[in-house]
Amino acid sequence: MTPATPLHPPHARAPTQHSARVHTVGLVLVHALVWTLLQSLAQGNLDSYHDMLENFAWAQTFEWGTFKHPPFFAWVVGMWFAVFPTADWAYRLLAYTNVAVGLWGVAVLARRLQLAHLAPTALLLLLWALPYTTLAAKFNANSQLLSLWPWTAVALLTAIDSRGARGWAWHIALGLLAAACFLSKYYSGVFLVGFLVVALTRAEGRRWLLSPWPWLALAVFAIALLPHLAWLRASDFATLGYAMDQGNGDTAWEALLKFGLTPLVYWGLAWLACVAVFASVQQARTQRRWLGGLAQGLWVSWRPTGWDDVLFWLAVLPGGITLLFGLAGAVELSTPWSIPIGYAFSLLWLRNLSQDAGPDGSKKAQRRLHRAAWPVLALVVAVGLAHGWQRAQQGHPDHYRPSEQAAQDVLALWAREVPGVPLGWSGGAWADNALLAFYADRQIRALPGLPDVSPATLAPHADWATQGGVLLCPLGPVGAQRQSRDITRPPQVPSTGYSKDPDRCLADMRAWLQTQGQATEPVTLRVVRQGWRFPRQVPFEYAVFFYRPAVTPAAR
Repeated sequence: MTPATPLHPPHARAPTQHSARVHTVGLVLVHALVWTLLQSLAQGNLDSYHDMLENFAWAQTFEWGTFKHPPFFAWVVGMWFAVFPTADWAYRLLAYTNVAVGLWGVAVLARRLQLAHLAPTALLLLLWALPYTTLAAKFNANSQLLSLWPWTAVALLTAIDSRGARGWAWHIALGLLAAACFLSKYYSGVFLVGFLVVALTRAEGRRWLLSPWPWLALAVFAIALLPHLAWLRASDFATLGYAMDQGNGDTAWEALLKFGLTPLVYWGLAWLACVAVFASVQQARTQRRWLGGLAQGLWVSWRPTGWDDVLFWLAVLPGGITLLFGLAGAVELSTPWSIPIGYAFSLLWLRNLSQDAGPDGSKKAQRRLHRAAWPVLALVVAVGLAHGWQRAQQGHPDHYRPSEQAAQDVLALWAREVPGVPLGWSGGAWADNALLAFYADRQIRALPGLPDVSPATLAPHADWATQGGVLLCPLGPVGAQRQSRDITRPPQVPSTGYSKDPDRCLADMRAWLQTQGQATEPVTLRVVRQGWRFPRQVPFEYAVFFYRPAVTPAAR
């Protein structure tokens, strides 16, 4: 059996490791800045599902939970925009800063596994994978885990080896990082369950489990979760209800298959590039046929060195445990959940292929991969800009959606129609209405749906009745087909997801305003995006309802 990878790096570091670290830092920072700029130029808006506006709305107040997700990533958004301006470029910079922090964690993990010499190439390969590039642009609960999971793995491996003051620090860090993972997305439970397997597979891990130290980390984890658990109880377990809606007890075979194939889609190009380059080096060294070397490399890249192979278990357990839960019908798997699972993939491929190729072959293969880094990045920029230009020429709605201009126009409309009354809150379509707070005035409180109806009541805006408010119903591009329905019938339980059902939004807003003794007819705004990035005229319409407070500030 091949000896397992040691957990601990040598205390003395070779001088070449310093230059490798500098190269790694430069590689990550350049990619983060390039992707931030590229997304800002090629994409006309934030994500089409409004996840990022939703995050910003949740971040307006500090809460221990939301009606959909645990709150950690919203806290991150709140802290970020306490420093940065509310602009698309700043949000994208947050998204790729999150990537950079995660890649830094992967580099530290490589040192913990005595694989520091592979770290620059491992990070380069991750930068050729979708979760760290295109998918990372949408900062949400899934992408938040890109930064948290690697560092939590580092904390586990370091804690197992630490005692005394260092042990206290790392076990507290392990508990806090594990809590941050769980408070970002409950799905992190499968990642944390895998830690038990990682510990059990090694002798020092088993000794650690029998010591008091894991209980310290577990106690910190539990204490950090207590406020969220109290919030859950007070909110009738709203977040858990949303999570439980993701499955009905039956095995969703189609979703299971999609999740199983997702790693091939998300990391496939990076994996194939890595294996192909090593196969070409092996061909020159051993006269082995390239296709045969490629086929062997595909298997070798995933091969464990033994049952106590820490790196192998870190790489395969998150996806494997997820598939088991999906097979059992505990949940219907969603492909975006796989975004954080591959943080250790490239390290595993490189370690295994390097062992097969030998030191000289490994160095040669890694040099070839790094020579491709800048041409690939240049190609990415060219393709990204071409994609943005194509969307602009085709009049793609996501590109032309005039969120920022609409926010400014709605604010100007309010000042004209209700002079002297500050606009205090926005409701209606969620999370579309948060565009007012993000693009126009961050003091405007964005509410999901209606201010006195759940889920807005989970984080109530106490003064809504005495403040001015608008209810926003985006009607979409002018001329786009809309769902036909009878908007005169009494609405059912008010919804928040009105983006694709504007008629339902109009009906619910009218019904609610009638109960408040307010005017029920909206003003329809037509907004057109202009500028060199928007050569076509693609008008969008928004229905704006006004809530005028019975007691205005001037009358008090």
